[in-house]
Amino acid sequence: MNPDDLIQNYVDDVARLLPRGQRRDVAFELRALLTEELAAKAAESGRPADEAMARELVLAFGRPAEAAARYHPGLNVIDPADSRRFLRLTLIGLAVIWLLGLVDILRRPLATDPLTVLGTWWTSYGLGALWWPGAPPATSYGLGALWWPGALVAGFAAAAWFRRSRPERAAWEPRRRRDRDHVNRFGYLAVIAAAICGLLLLFNPGAILDFFWNGRAAASAYRALALDEDFTSSRAPWLVALLSLQLALYAVLIVRGRWQPLTRRIDIGLTFAGCAFLTWLLGGGIFAAEPADQTAKAFIVLIVIAYLIDAGVKLRRELGRAAYLPSA
Repeated sequence: MNPDDLIQNYVDDVARLLPRGQRRDVAFELRALLTEELAAKAAESGRPADEAMARELVLAFGRPAEAAARYHPGLNVIDPADSRRFLRLTLIGLAVIWLLGLVDILRRPLATDPLTVLGTWWTSYGLGALWWPGAPPATSYGLGALWWPGALVAGFAAAAWFRRSRPERAAWEPRRRRDRDHVNRFGYLAVIAAAICGLLLLFNPGAILDFFWNGRAAASAYRALALDEDFTSSRAPWLVALLSLQLALYAVLIVRGRWQPLTRRIDIGLTFAGCAFLTWLLGGGIFAAEPADQTAKAFIVLIVIAYLIDAGVKLRRELGRAAYLPSA
């Protein structure tokens, strides 16, 4: 192939990737540019242009798709500025869905062969019996979890379209600086009160029935909320101790009114300890009745995931604070 034919071939491939109304002008401009650069390259080398020289020139210019994008940028479904956030949300969402799926699969009677368990988890679909007793046996785990990246793509594409169509409304505005170390005393008092009430209701769940039915609830309802004896004797004291430490920390924060490096680190440690303890709870019974026990464990799984996310955010923020500290 002679150099002119090779350049024409390249120009044709670029033009095919452009809108029809733009092809003629771009092809004329690109052909002229490449021919001129090839002539300059031949003059510089002191020999006539040949196929190898023309091929080197067009390869340096980029693939036809790359050259066409320079003349007519394609539609970016996700703005480059959003790429890192999109990837982070995708990985976090998939990890949460897959973890929930694995917990659901492992708690149901299946073959003990690991490959069978993983195969069931990877190909499962529908609603999860982990969350609604009596529902179909699995949720969208494994391959089914890919709905999450698809939903994120749609959301980020909509956000990018909004920014392009309404640039004045998407313009950057300086944020009001927030004091992250300030403690909302009223909020922490409310948390302490709610935790104490929750603990009292856990050890006396019949009080809920007495409140709503004035002591006239069916005996089966009281039996359904009865705690497992092993939980009461062996695991409940640890729950009270861990919760007491957390509430003591909140009391210190209420008195001082601000977070400090030590209290932040203690809070991170207690959060990870809470995750470990709640995971340990999943290994035994909490309520004597199976439906109540399964429902409680489902909520515990959600709490563990929320705790892990919270601990990760706190740890990342604490490491970020350390990175910005001035060196001595």
